[in-house]
Amino acid sequence: MSNDITRVRAQKHKALEEKQHSFALKKLRTENQKEYKREVNKGENTLDRMKRDYEVKVSSLESDLEQKLVELRRNQEEKVKLENKRLDEELKNLKLAHQEKVAELKDSQAHQIQDMVQSHQRTLDNAREKFVREQRKWEA
Repeated sequence: MSNDITRVRAQKHKALEEKQHSFALKKLRTENQKEYKREVNKGENTLDRMKRDYEVKVSSLESDLEQKLVELRRNQEEKVKLENKRLDEELKNLKLAHQEKVAELKDSQAHQIQDMVQSHQRTLDNAREKFVREQRKWEA
């Protein structure tokens, strides 16, 4: 009987040990699960922070590039305006030089025509004088 009592006590002790072991195992699993979730959340938070930082950097770079592009376009527009202004000025100068050349040619040609008319008039006057002299000779 004492053997039965010892066996019953041993079974109760074994059951109690298994229960304590099972409880400790559950507690360890729960703690491990909490630790795992905490680490996963920590990793996800780190990833989220890294994604936000990346998106902020990308957005900042896009903004900087857009600003540089706007600045470049503005500079190019200014250069084009200056070149157009310079081109207009050059065109005006060329037109003015052309007009001056045409006026000079007109003056030169007018002077040549006047010289030719005077020369022609002198020739006519000389011819008339010769004619009058010859006519007087014949009349005399």
